[in-house]
Amino acid sequence: MTTKIMKNLFLVCLTGLVAMSCQKDTVTLDNVDIIAMPVLAIPLGEMTLTLGHLLVPDDSLIFEDNMDYKLIVVQDSVFGFNVNDLISLPVQSPSNSLISMGTIPVANVSINQDIPLGTVAADAGLTTINTAHGSNAPFPSLNETNIGTYGGSGFGSFSSASFSNGSMTISLTNDWPVAVSLGIDLVNSSTGSTIASYTLNNASANGGTASDTESLINKTLPSTVGFKITSLTSPGSGSTFVGIDTTDALTLDISSADLEVYNAVTEISTQDISNDTQYIDLGTGGSEELRELLFSTASFDYEFTSTLAETLELTLGFPGSDQNGVEVDTTITITAGATTIGSINLDNAILDLTTDPAQNHSKLPISVTATLISSGAQVSIDSSDALNMTFEMTNLQFGHILGYFGTQQIVIDPGSVPLSVEFLDDLNGQISFAEPSISMEITNSIGLPIELALDFSSYSAGNGFALNGPDYVLPYPTIIGNTETGTLIFDNTNSQIVDVFTLPKDSIVYGGAVNINHDTSSFGTSNFVTNSSSISGDLLMELPFMITASALSFGDTLAQDLDLLSAIPNEVEIKALRVLMATSTTLPLNATIVLRFYDDAWNEIHSESIDLLQSGIPNMNGIVTAPGYSSISVDISGADLTDVLSAQSILAEVLMETYNGGTEPVKLRTDATMGITVGIQVEVTAII
Repeated sequence: MTTKIMKNLFLVCLTGLVAMSCQKDTVTLDNVDIIAMPVLAIPLGEMTLTLGHLLVPDDSLIFEDNMDYKLIVVQDSVFGFNVNDLISLPVQSPSNSLISMGTIPVANVSINQDIPLGTVAADAGLTTINTAHGSNAPFPSLNETNIGTYGGSGFGSFSSASFSNGSMTISLTNDWPVAVSLGIDLVNSSTGSTIASYTLNNASANGGTASDTESLINKTLPSTVGFKITSLTSPGSGSTFVGIDTTDALTLDISSADLEVYNAVTEISTQDISNDTQYIDLGTGGSEELRELLFSTASFDYEFTSTLAETLELTLGFPGSDQNGVEVDTTITITAGATTIGSINLDNAILDLTTDPAQNHSKLPISVTATLISSGAQVSIDSSDALNMTFEMTNLQFGHILGYFGTQQIVIDPGSVPLSVEFLDDLNGQISFAEPSISMEITNSIGLPIELALDFSSYSAGNGFALNGPDYVLPYPTIIGNTETGTLIFDNTNSQIVDVFTLPKDSIVYGGAVNINHDTSSFGTSNFVTNSSSISGDLLMELPFMITASALSFGDTLAQDLDLLSAIPNEVEIKALRVLMATSTTLPLNATIVLRFYDDAWNEIHSESIDLLQSGIPNMNGIVTAPGYSSISVDISGADLTDVLSAQSILAEVLMETYNGGTEPVKLRTDATMGITVGIQVEVTAII
């Protein structure tokens, strides 16, 4: 038999073996020994294959510790968001407020007026009294009306004033030698109009007193005030002689109390007209509650328009604030009747937003103290005079925010995970990984509890296999400015990951959501972010080749358009063929090769099943510690031999399963080997 014949026969016998490898080892025809006719015994040689012929490392398939195979898939930024996805400060519209002058307290006033007896007697036509001056005589009884108006000066501190509050008292001291009662009208001496009317009864003789108090509310005191005696009564002295001195006077003492004016030309004292705290709403419009705000940059812009008659000193402060260790406040001088524009720099200022009694969050307090500064001159004032204030926060960039950022859900954009290993693409049957894992590497600088609800599924022929892993609370920092990292693990102890990675699969997809502040009863409501806070999750899938496999098969056409008979010399006739093969392996695989022979019409005319491999024996860790051995003898003769030699095409199918019928997980290792020794015996007859 020629070498060409032997190679063709060897091709037939080792077809399945070649199909198992991604690269081929060549069996050398060393030491060919033709023993005798009619039987040729031909030792073809030996070869040793390693698992590296089948599993070639790439970006996904790696060696772990240069020994164990592991399938690695990395997917960066499976999910991620930053502080702007979580919370932002709304653009602030200008806010307006007003400090109204309102009623103005003014200093109390006092004047007195002496009305001599002689003047009254002359005005009333009581000549007998003036005639008796300097003598002792009976004093006549009196019952006089509208005697006259006395005085006519102003109060000095104001030239005109309309009162919203206050009262005026007239006290009478009687130096006459008889008791008197007076009716007095407080009048505008220029116009004669009555301002207030007083009744002073029974002031006894020689120093007796009487008084009356009247309200000044809604009354106007002019610059000229007079006292009109509307009535004068006295019982006189009867027949008793008394000393008559026409210089004796009725003394009127005028005093005031609690004066407040709503319109006046007056001198006002330096005084506070406002001491108040206003609040600017920094709410986001949602359920968020902001409690502390650090501005990296901010400007508090103001515009004040005054219609007040005097200069105003306005002190603005931010209670509870801290700018480089000092509470923020400033004093602004606003000239009477002028507009003042400016701004307060709030860069690096920490603001307390919890001081509003009506709402303990999201309100920026602004204390306003307004002091009206007296010029010492009389000015025209009105209660409608005011300071119009416009505030606006601009150039807002926060450094950090403390508070509660509400409950919300952020959906993870769905995506797919590539999982392609070339040798698996040709397989039928299934491989089940015993120890797969999915890990999520988390990097988080957002200071609040976030729950990850991961959806992860694989699909095969339209059927889904869900991970059904636990929902995890992601690691998060508890100190502002810190970043926390951590790893979330999904494995066969807490999920159905084995079902997900029982291959082959059509696709693997992920999605889900992150839930913000999902359990405030357990985690509270204390949240924080900085202007650079963010969170990201990177996916790592690890599939160590700790597997079980059953019903694995793949096939291929090994040869077509064969014409083996033409390769046999005419002088030789092959009567029988025996293939001898011995194998040893540390692979944890049983393998059977089925060779199928077809005629030119693709009719199967012969098949041979060869139990190629007997699995090595694994220990409890799935590592083969003892090789498996097999010895194979295949005889082809008679009609079978004729069919083989006349075949036009040959197909090979390889059937595999892991140790013990695919029931025990085993490891595929780089040091696994398969040794094969091959020989053939050919019985031939010479044709004469």
